[in-house]
Amino acid sequence: MGTVAFVFLASLLIAILHHGEAIMCHRCYSAMGGCSDHVVWRMYPWRECGDEFCVKVIEKVPGEEPRYLRDCEHNLLKSARHRLRMPVLRRHGYCLPARKNDPFNPLDSTDSRFTYCFCNDWNGCNTAADKRVSVSLLGLISGLVSLMMWRIL
Repeated sequence: MGTVAFVFLASLLIAILHHGEAIMCHRCYSAMGGCSDHVVWRMYPWRECGDEFCVKVIEKVPGEEPRYLRDCEHNLLKSARHRLRMPVLRRHGYCLPARKNDPFNPLDSTDSRFTYCFCNDWNGCNTAADKRVSVSLLGLISGLVSLMMWRIL
């Protein structure tokens, strides 16, 4: 009975101390040097974005170089400009044109000048280290497996 109590308390402690893993994203815009189509990652370290998407916004202005903005989804949603334009469908690997909210022309629903690209599978994916496997989860699983093996043998 002591072993079961120990495993229960250890797993409870691991669950309490374990913090959720968050995606890390680049946060920059093209007026900053090194933040163009390819990010100079040494200049723009990753920032924690929680359990959301990393977003890359590409603005194509005729006669000019494309403008880039990289940030966390929740930061972009704070701005009315991006909140109204950001596509409703947000999935990893999707690059979609912006929404056009024109009440005078409801059939014209996309604005191809802006493209929103979403990703959430590895840190820095809005330009790219793999997400870590939860050490506490592995510890809990290995502890339960060893307890079951100890009981069987």
